Amino acid sequence: MTGDRLRTDRRQHGSGPRADLGSTLARGLVAGAAGVAAMTLAEKVEQSLTGRPNSYVPAHTLRRILGLPPRPDRERVGMNWAMHWGQGIALGPLRMLMAERGMRGSVASFLFLNLRLLNDQALENATGAGAPPWTWPRDEQRIDLLHKAIYAFVTGYVADGMAQHPDRTRHHGRGGDGDDREAAGEGILRRTALSKGRTAADQGARSAPRKTRAEANRAYGVRVDVPGRPGVPVLVIARDELDAELLAAEAAGPDAHAEVFRELDRDEIREHGLDLRDRGSVRSLATLRL
Repeated sequence: MTGDRLRTDRRQHGSGPRADLGSTLARGLVAGAAGVAAMTLAEKVEQSLTGRPNSYVPAHTLRRILGLPPRPDRERVGMNWAMHWGQGIALGPLRMLMAERGMRGSVASFLFLNLRLLNDQALENATGAGAPPWTWPRDEQRIDLLHKAIYAFVTGYVADGMAQHPDRTRHHGRGGDGDDREAAGEGILRRTALSKGRTAADQGARSAPRKTRAEANRAYGVRVDVPGRPGVPVLVIARDELDAELLAAEAAGPDAHAEVFRELDRDEIREHGLDLRDRGSVRSLATLRL
């Protein structure tokens, strides 16, 4: 039974990574061909409007790569088309690989556009068949960029539509196989449970009685040193010891220094008639009786 299941899995999923790579390559070539077709159609429409002649730079580049002797452009039409279509089709699998790995949409196609431009300029300038783009006339720069953008975005659109990697269901939110749907359902349930738990905790925190100002404050005995009169005892209502020292020093004026020596207990608070709700209250004592 187990052997039958393994054989069934192999038939369903091919031979593993090699089958996936071959499928990615094939679909990438199709996407690249679609991009070149769209770019070629746009070029012919543009040439009919602007009167721009055909460019034979692709043929010159391929000739130099292959080490062939020079020939007139009219005899290089086939080589020109081969380089024109070949480059675009050959780069298609890279865009498909991007889509298979989750890099999709307009941003991925924009990155792919830069890759296409880099490929063209690297080959043309390395072989000496072309010139750096910044030396071209401005209108030629715009036309080339427009056509290569059409190629890149059409290739990307087709590649994104044909991407079949399992990650696609997670990136696009589409239903996958039974295991993917079950895992997604469990994730939703876990997130819902966590949300309910946080909501209950928040409600519990809101319903818990808040500390009153009296419970939040404390009474402290503080010794204050001022110029000409060191060690003046005061009683301070504050949140904590640091707060008490700051309040006492502020009340005593500039150049004063305050230091808490201890916190008062409930009996001492009642004895001195202190109100813990009155934070910032500072009372001076004639003598230290704490």
